[in-house]
Amino acid sequence: MWSTLKLSAYVPRTEWFAQAMSMFVRIIVFIALTSVWAQARTGTERDYLIAYMAVSQALGFLLQPTTAMGDDLANGTIATRMLWPMSLVKYYISQWLGHIIIPSLICGSAILAIWHIAWDGTVQFARIPLFALSLLMGVIVGIEFDFMFSMIIVRVENETWFANAIRWSLVAIFNGSVIPFAILPADWQHVLRWQPFASMANIPIDSLVSGGSTAASLLIQLTWMALFAAACVPLYRATWKRLTVSGG
Repeated sequence: MWSTLKLSAYVPRTEWFAQAMSMFVRIIVFIALTSVWAQARTGTERDYLIAYMAVSQALGFLLQPTTAMGDDLANGTIATRMLWPMSLVKYYISQWLGHIIIPSLICGSAILAIWHIAWDGTVQFARIPLFALSLLMGVIVGIEFDFMFSMIIVRVENETWFANAIRWSLVAIFNGSVIPFAILPADWQHVLRWQPFASMANIPIDSLVSGGSTAASLLIQLTWMALFAAACVPLYRATWKRLTVSGG
């Protein structure tokens, strides 16, 4: 697993520009959105929204986990992945972590620095342990959803790029990483926090920014972790034959 992690962290020179543009766009999005909230809101609400967007964009690569399973299923290379001396779960998780480690460190540090300098942003360290637990649970929910989504694509024989485009757009909207739930009516906030995508971003971010991660919020994440895990096993078994065919 460690060797896969190090190998995935290597970025060929041909991909440097794409990686740099991805980080640049995330920084620009942060500056643009925080500028809007700074003008549209006042007081503690403005401070909350700016802090929320800073954490959201700094952790952006972690808030919507996307492994290479979908692509490997589409082009048939999943057959070679099955020959590696590790489970598919370990392989794809380590590969995903390897891809995001360097961009997350560079982009996250830049965004947090801008937040601190421009808006005097600070993090309450007492909230970090609970935030780390909530973020870990959110990442697990996101990875489970990614595996389920990849296998569903095989079942319905859909185009990977088209399905992923829809998936990324919907998750970005409903997980709260782009549109903070705090700007929505209270009834909407309550409903949206119970859907699975909120466990990936809104609940972890809110736990750090406002200390709003209560036992109920963690229970929501734990519930979706258990439900997705329970759904992954039978879905994988039902898709196994088609996975083997896709891999040759």
